[in-house]
Amino acid sequence: MARQPKLKQTRSTVALVGDGKTERIYFANVRDTDRPANLAIFPDYPRKIGSYKGVLDRSISLKKEGYDRVYALIDMDKIIDENKTAEYREAKEAAENIGVIVLENNPCFEIWILLHFNRTGRLFGNCNQVVVEIQKNDQLSNYCKVERYLAAAKLYEKYKDELLERAIPNAKHLEHRREDYSERYPRAETFKFFEWYFDKNI
Repeated sequence: MARQPKLKQTRSTVALVGDGKTERIYFANVRDTDRPANLAIFPDYPRKIGSYKGVLDRSISLKKEGYDRVYALIDMDKIIDENKTAEYREAKEAAENIGVIVLENNPCFEIWILLHFNRTGRLFGNCNQVVVEIQKNDQLSNYCKVERYLAAAKLYEKYKDELLERAIPNAKHLEHRREDYSERYPRAETFKFFEWYFDKNI
């Protein structure tokens, strides 16, 4: 009787693309902390990617290369400041049409970190204002966007409980009736990745 061949276990491949070292280090910490057996996570943050267009172009390229899921993390502050919202929406739609999942953070990725500790609807004018709010929390009073600090901080590993208990609910709360608020209203669609991630891996 012929021996049955073993089925090869496949791993979903996930790429996360953005324009900042904070995101790159954060998602590398997700990968290195959890080491998910059925998931290969590739934080892809080429230096000097330049703009939302660079993020979306890179995401489209990775999707065409065959990644199962590609997330494009977009900071909205410069888009709003430079009055590029309309052209951004067109580029976003084009990326989504080929399967890229676009996650907006307003004003920047740091809003996701802040929501681990505070529920807020404050209209932040820039990312520095968010950093100041993060620093008001005793655990992150020294928070800064310096690579050495971010690598040592291990933000995902240390605050995973807060992510589940506060950050996801706080971020989802910001989505209620968004149309009633200013375009500066904070947003952390990063929560959508983690809803999928924990549903898949827990």
